[in-house]
Amino acid sequence: MTRPGRLSVCYVDPGRDFRPGSSHGRQVLTLARALARHADVSVVFRRFTGQAAGQECAVSALEPGAGLSNRSPGSRRALGRFMERHAGKFGIILEAGWSMPGKLTAWCSQRGIPAIPVLDGPPATSWLGPLEPGGGWLGLGSSGRNLRRAPVVVATSPALRDAIVERWRVDPARIVVIGPAIDRTVFSSRDQVEARRKLGLDPAHRIVLAGDGLGLGPTLSPLIEAVQRAGDPALRLHVLGEGERRPALERLAGPGPAVTFHGSPSDDLLAAYIAAADLCVSVEPAGDPCFTPLECFSSARPVAVAGVADGAYPPVQPLVTGFVVEPDLLGWIRFLQRDCPSRNVLRMMGMAASGMPIEHLDRTAAAYLAVIDRALAEDARPAAVV
Repeated sequence: MTRPGRLSVCYVDPGRDFRPGSSHGRQVLTLARALARHADVSVVFRRFTGQAAGQECAVSALEPGAGLSNRSPGSRRALGRFMERHAGKFGIILEAGWSMPGKLTAWCSQRGIPAIPVLDGPPATSWLGPLEPGGGWLGLGSSGRNLRRAPVVVATSPALRDAIVERWRVDPARIVVIGPAIDRTVFSSRDQVEARRKLGLDPAHRIVLAGDGLGLGPTLSPLIEAVQRAGDPALRLHVLGEGERRPALERLAGPGPAVTFHGSPSDDLLAAYIAAADLCVSVEPAGDPCFTPLECFSSARPVAVAGVADGAYPPVQPLVTGFVVEPDLLGWIRFLQRDCPSRNVLRMMGMAASGMPIEHLDRTAAAYLAVIDRALAEDARPAAVV
């Protein structure tokens, strides 16, 4: 079975709210815009925490109202209502990762609607974490069965593909690796001096940029304290994003010029901040930061990752495209005082990072369209008994 005429695609993200400045939301909408050149595309988040205007596709939410929602049973009821009322209007459903990966695809299969699970994070963190308490273990038990029955599964990295095979015994031949959608016209190498002029930043400063550690999970406080204790008057930490920890971190930073908080910028302004930086840092690679290591690589900037080397896709290559730093105060002080090289070396590392294998957005969309064709073809066959 092939695509009949112009396909209608719905990307359903039942486990996450749309949050302005979210790297996850940005990448979902970037993919949707790329697919919209070839199909009618709709995106459905769990809830809105801000405006999602100006998109080239329809964007809606499962639940009304604004603000974060941790009520996973409510989300499942809302998801059920969506399935009954709207799912049949689409030619295929793309199911984003949530606490019960594969469940929506199974529901669609029961209703004769083709669907593809798109898994974009490790099960132990984003799907089974504190955002949906109590639901993760139930999802763990049923997800293997559902994923093994899916016509095809998309994983956003080779490491994630291997984790799916190990955890849920999914046939590797049924898993297709497609990296996150990165708009390289936005996240591209830009002139640092011009970016700093645009943002009003001193061209002589050694600028470190952070975009996570403000919410649940690892905190930015060790890095903030390390910047204050590093003893470098030219060192500046600029922090992007929002989160419940921001007021406490601002109190920790104090009124001095070493640390500045900027909130969540637009995509173009975010790209300018990355271009202005000498080094970008990531303290929570598995979370939902303001920017990702992949976007920094695409922008020709190296990345320092706290504690792990494989939180990015492609992974950070220590001393080539970035650094792995011990995620505590002494680790950050040691890095800033001793291990962090000169600005010129960081610039050369950024050039190496820009050569990492990041697919062009058109190729990412083409890969999804190929997977969709495969799912539509396999949907016509009898499902295998698992």
